[in-house]
Amino acid sequence: MTSEYPKIVVKPPGPKASELIEREKRVISPGLGVKLFPVVPERGYGALIEDVDGNIFIDFLAGAAAASTGYAHPRLVKEVQEQVAKIQHSMIGYTYSKRAIEVAEKLAEKAPVEEPLILFGMSGSDAMDLTMQAARFATKRPWMIAFIGAYHGQTYGATSIAAFQSSQKRGLSPLIPGVVWVPYPNPYRNVWGINGYDEPDELINRFLDYLEGYIFAHVLPPDETAVLIAEPIQGDGGIVVPPENFFIELKRLLDEHGILLAMDEVQTGIGRTGKWFASEWFGVKPDLLAFGKGVASGMGLSGVIGRRDLLENLTSGSALLTPAANPVVSAAAHATLRIIEEENLLQNALRVGEFIQKRLREMQEEYDVIGDVRGRGLMIGAEIVKADGKPDPELTGKICWRAFELGLILPSYGMFGNVIRITPPLVITEELAERGLEIMEQALKDALAGKVTHRVVTWH
Repeated sequence: MTSEYPKIVVKPPGPKASELIEREKRVISPGLGVKLFPVVPERGYGALIEDVDGNIFIDFLAGAAAASTGYAHPRLVKEVQEQVAKIQHSMIGYTYSKRAIEVAEKLAEKAPVEEPLILFGMSGSDAMDLTMQAARFATKRPWMIAFIGAYHGQTYGATSIAAFQSSQKRGLSPLIPGVVWVPYPNPYRNVWGINGYDEPDELINRFLDYLEGYIFAHVLPPDETAVLIAEPIQGDGGIVVPPENFFIELKRLLDEHGILLAMDEVQTGIGRTGKWFASEWFGVKPDLLAFGKGVASGMGLSGVIGRRDLLENLTSGSALLTPAANPVVSAAAHATLRIIEEENLLQNALRVGEFIQKRLREMQEEYDVIGDVRGRGLMIGAEIVKADGKPDPELTGKICWRAFELGLILPSYGMFGNVIRITPPLVITEELAERGLEIMEQALKDALAGKVTHRVVTWH
């Protein structure tokens, strides 16, 4: 029963988790990642995670929005087990794979890309590298445009186009040259000081004027620009949803100059926003589209879906990655795509996501510290602010820490570390989401009352 969860049997982190955390410090580099919570998962089921001490948490993170079908979904488990018992590896760069072909056919059917072909990778990071390769090779142009606030990954190529936190690039230069960054049209907090909710067209026009009148006129020649790379909804930057017509107007301008539009849908794709791909929300068909994370429920598959004329002439082997789309991970992807389709998880994401946003807006009416609520489907952000409207990362971190103590995995993200990120598995029920929001509200009350001394760690 939903009412039984979460279940905290020992104050987290418990003794087993604490021991493992100390063991990790002795053998694993901190460069591996940002440890948001001191939790060591042992097993999972649905949208619940049980740690090594027996604590059971409601999961609003889904492993960075990757566990799309939740944990231990029986259909996924069965298909992966059956495949690994047959053959665990065949290299699609040298031979053919029935499983990879099935996945590619399904992705081509769902993607909002004209006459698509597909490249496969292993993570969102190398999918972005493949996107950059394809754009430069197809156009024979050197320059690329990306958005401030975008997190595109951790390979050298992905890091070179990212502009989420400057610490991501510290000590790594020189990075890949030929990249220019522009501000993302955040309706709530943008460099032009425009209320993009009340004046969306003004925000769009101000951005387009900036791109054409300043960037193209003074920074880089548009006829030497290969691609503009964008997240349709910025993820780690704070779940930032641009004005509805933004990408339609942007693509019109890019097309005038022969510049490709590449969408980074690593986080937003595969049902996360209630559509197969978030580009659909904005009525735009990108030239290239990167996917990853949720496509195999977190099991290490990614890739690029692109127009046939852009991908069909790539040099043979130029996108070859040995483990990409191996039979086991392709089985996981095949199962994931079927589960999403046959169990109506797009509709569930819309329904539960609407419920979560409605509940958050009710909380916003009661608590002035909630400055903004935004998102699509099960990709939702709540921005926590001070009385003057400035970001409040300290309070945000305390809310999330207290939620963790109460049994809810509730991460903080955003360019300023002040956005509560809600990206649960797509299988989450309304009842479990409601219980999680009850915990979040209690955590908010406790933090405001000065009862919380710790805060979660986030990107800095």
